Amino acid sequence: MDGQNDLKHFANLGTKLGLCVKDQDKRVLYQNENSIRTCGDMLGQQCSKTCMTLYKKIEECSAISEGMKLFKATEIEGHKVDALIVNDGDKITTMLYPLDESEEKFQKQEAYFREKGLTKSEIRIMQMVLQGMTNSNIAEKLFISKATLKTHLNNIYKKLPESMRPSQVRN
Repeated sequence: MDGQNDLKHFANLGTKLGLCVKDQDKRVLYQNENSIRTCGDMLGQQCSKTCMTLYKKIEECSAISEGMKLFKATEIEGHKVDALIVNDGDKITTMLYPLDESEEKFQKQEAYFREKGLTKSEIRIMQMVLQGMTNSNIAEKLFISKATLKTHLNNIYKKLPESMRPSQVRN
């Protein structure tokens, strides 16, 4: 397979996934339709969209810029997405997965959490967690201390399967 066919194959992995490939100068080499829908047609242009702002965070706090970083529940050009940015030292690849914020999704989440025995307050907290809010933001919004929130989260995580627990420390 040649490079262009590799990119097309990769782009077809998901009908929802937005894919954009840039060179190290952040010039757009390839975009699939979902990426164009999210960011506009940037082919051949140097990208300064939100994902490149996120990429600067990787560059700033990394001894080396190669690697990947996931940004959960991020707003990009007015769309809420999970963004994965990969720098292989040659290309910078951005994958955008649009998040479903429909009322139906929240109803499914609520039903699932009720089934697991969560209280109304715990359900509200979990929905905020799944929206990507930090512990500080949640505590502020609910007018509770961070310590109280952490107690709630510990109680919630005891009721949920291990796969639902955060893999890293939340802020």
